[in-house]
Amino acid sequence: MRTENPVHEGDLKWIIHNASKLARRHRISNYSLQMECQPEFQIVAKFNERYPEAHVTNVNIGIQRIDSGDKSVYVTAIAQLLNTDGEEYCREEVSFTCRSGAAPFYIFSELFSDSASKLSNFYRFRKGISSDDIDDLFHFKWKNLVASYGNVNRIFILPKDILVVKVHIKTFGCCTSTDIEEVPDVPERLTLKSHVDQLLNDFKRAYQHQELTDIDLVVDDKTIRAHKFVLQARSPVFRNICEHNLSKTTAGTIKIDDIEYTVLQALIWYLYTAIVQKLQYNDLCDLYETADKYQVSSLQKECAEILKSMISVDTACRILVLADLHNDSYLRQEAVDYIWSNFAKVKATKEWELMMHSHQKLASDVLEKVCNFRPEVKS
Repeated sequence: MRTENPVHEGDLKWIIHNASKLARRHRISNYSLQMECQPEFQIVAKFNERYPEAHVTNVNIGIQRIDSGDKSVYVTAIAQLLNTDGEEYCREEVSFTCRSGAAPFYIFSELFSDSASKLSNFYRFRKGISSDDIDDLFHFKWKNLVASYGNVNRIFILPKDILVVKVHIKTFGCCTSTDIEEVPDVPERLTLKSHVDQLLNDFKRAYQHQELTDIDLVVDDKTIRAHKFVLQARSPVFRNICEHNLSKTTAGTIKIDDIEYTVLQALIWYLYTAIVQKLQYNDLCDLYETADKYQVSSLQKECAEILKSMISVDTACRILVLADLHNDSYLRQEAVDYIWSNFAKVKATKEWELMMHSHQKLASDVLEKVCNFRPEVKS
């Protein structure tokens, strides 16, 4: 329960028209909380056309702070995507710390189409329950919201091509400094961020000093001493290994055969500190894969953001393959867009030649987009 002051909250309902036709554009809605330090947010919608013949568009919805405040604020948000009939496609509750000028914090990445008939003309087509109702099957909440297209099993149908975004935002803390003196006899209350920082420092110290460690991770004849509780709490895969696969935990030891020592160090460091260590490009790619394998989704997202900033002529193909293998639609689209914009240079690299041989379907998808949107490349 949040008790830090001040606490401010507000609601936004944003109606986006012609959603499936807004390829490669950003639509932004300003959103200001009326309070003394006036933090101001933008709700960002990023559109990328995926299957133009079926009017299928990928939509990323995020929150970005844009005021000029000089302090970070802690934000919780409940976000929904709806259609015009008020039926809910998705709901997410997120919490994050944001500062002015930071990149958007993306909440949703979903596929939409305004044309059920277009989808039904290709491959297989299905209407059924929304994915958010899967846990509520006992109540039989049937909705004609979802369709399939090709190998994509979740495409939302937008009646009238209108997407409705609803967000309820709470902020904790003030975003500007003030000259008001503290009352001397009232002890300073730690902010939520201060509590979290202190907690992480305590965990980091326990890890660095190997205080009461009870499990050894062995890789390449090197050992990392850790706490079973932390591994189990932060990674479902480690939890399963520790609880059920006793053959791998003999005498408090886990033998790791599928991760390099440097990458394992970075993984364990993140589990304790929520900090991504600075790594070489190749090691970062391995960490991205490892985060997915060990189901540490927050680390995978952090690595994806870093890899996005590393996309270049020489790295775009490998990053695209990584994203595709790990079903990361956000990073995949970023890599595809880069290759589309720089195809003349990318196609001359060894990485492109390698992708053409080892990932033919993926290369074919990229070529199809390049040819469709850049006719001069067809020859």
